[in-house]
Amino acid sequence: MKVLHLPISAGGNAWGLAQGERRLGLESRVLVLGNTAFDYPADVNLHWERRTAAGKVFSAFREFLRVRKSFDVYHFNFGSSLLDFARFGLPLLDLPFYPKNKKIVFTYNGCDARQKYQTVKRVAFSACHDPRCYGGMCESGRQDAIRKVKIKKVGEYADHIFSLNPDLLRVLPERAVFLPYTISSWYELRPEPLRPRKPLRILHAPTDRRAKGSEIIMNALNNLKKKFGSTIEITVVENVPNEQALQLIREAHLVVDQVLIGWYGGLAVEAMRMGKPVAVFIREEDLTFLPARMRNEVRDAFINITPDTIEATVENYIDDPSLLIKKSEAALDYVHRWHDPEYAAGITKSVYENIEPVCAV
Repeated sequence: MKVLHLPISAGGNAWGLAQGERRLGLESRVLVLGNTAFDYPADVNLHWERRTAAGKVFSAFREFLRVRKSFDVYHFNFGSSLLDFARFGLPLLDLPFYPKNKKIVFTYNGCDARQKYQTVKRVAFSACHDPRCYGGMCESGRQDAIRKVKIKKVGEYADHIFSLNPDLLRVLPERAVFLPYTISSWYELRPEPLRPRKPLRILHAPTDRRAKGSEIIMNALNNLKKKFGSTIEITVVENVPNEQALQLIREAHLVVDQVLIGWYGGLAVEAMRMGKPVAVFIREEDLTFLPARMRNEVRDAFINITPDTIEATVENYIDDPSLLIKKSEAALDYVHRWHDPEYAAGITKSVYENIEPVCAV
């Protein structure tokens, strides 16, 4: 079976999943529109970052004509497709034009489905409460409206829908299901025994400071720095290639992910794969969307923090580094059970083999 993951490798998930699928015998490839700051690998790259607006459109149409009949499964990521011009009233333009014997699968990653004003109404605090999150792109409500239109269209044409974040299942079609993250670097990373020592290195790596609550995190960490002085070091990693970020994670003893979103992403999976304990806010009410065993284990795998508890919680682990070792061991057990690309690929392979295509043309 030939599978094409496209057109974005958000968080490296598409590449990681494709590698897992290849190990299970699928012919899986990854096509991306262009490079990002994180420089995740791909089999085909259209390099939109080098093209004019007209060149982007031309390259996308040309690639669509080249690949539309060449694969058995088209696995779209980040709620987007190869010809997705939603800003111009042409969302997911290509979906009706894949042959009807082809299978269409979608994976949602986060802000491709999450809607600001529904989230603000539903929870007491989140990244969506901050009007500056991702430059305020959602403030007008237009992005929410676009997402709703696109999700509706995906519901009409997709044979199967996955979500990497459990909260997104509140806004996706009811038949959507949870899928654990994979990462692009899984097979290159190796776990190492955690040996906390002074200075204790604490790392935070935001893709967007407002989204992850970096102001809250850094206020807490700076307060701890004042208290513990040279016995701790704080590193902030931003806008660097993935390989450079991984090296900094290797040197850390504790990774602080986020305190607003309510789930974790590729950064946490990378850190846990290397045996690093991760502090993160997990929103309890969203855990109902997880498999029962994962729901039970996720609570113990992470250092659970909120905006109100982060400083005191992290201080406990600075005071007693043996707690970090216990969390490191729990993190390794958890990440190898739930985030191994071959585990996730086993789920997608089963879906690919058992769904009946419903495409209109």
